[in-house]
Amino acid sequence: DVKAVVLCVNSPGGSAYASEQIYHAVTQLKAKKPVVVSMGGYAASGGYYISAPASYIVSEPTTITGSIGIFGMFPDFSGLLTDKLGVKFDEVKTNKHAAFGTMARPFNAEEMALLDQYIGRGYQTFLDRVAKGRKSTKDKIHEIAQGRVWLGNDALKIKLVDEIGGLDTAIAKAAQLDKL
Repeated sequence: DVKAVVLCVNSPGGSAYASEQIYHAVTQLKAKKPVVVSMGGYAASGGYYISAPASYIVSEPTTITGSIGIFGMFPDFSGLLTDKLGVKFDEVKTNKHAAFGTMARPFNAEEMALLDQYIGRGYQTFLDRVAKGRKSTKDKIHEIAQGRVWLGNDALKIKLVDEIGGLDTAIAKAAQLDKL
């Protein structure tokens, strides 16, 4: 009986995996009926990722959005553990990358290269998802992406959102899209 869906997004981002799962759910839903996103205070990074495939995006003037980018961060406690606390580590592993991501030592050059490839693939996927959803190209999205954030009014100018308004605007647009 539901003819259209308004998805309220108020998120500064989070897990890339969770964002991808929600992205796919929104994409599948949009194939059946209009999906309009109503952005709250934040719709950045993962919040924007899940918004991108919507039929239409409504943003408040001061919504913080965009942040189309990805990063990885791993703590290195090796100096603290070995130099300050005197903790020593012995390793037994099944392959040369089995200890990848341990906090007991810094990454070596090969591990950094693998991590860089992984992050690069994630960013390219993010660009692809946004380009498809916004009916643009990856190159055009990359120009405005690179992890930058935008206020809703500025996001409208660069076509990351379709209209400035609130939940009522999004509901009215959903009704219009389904000719209710």
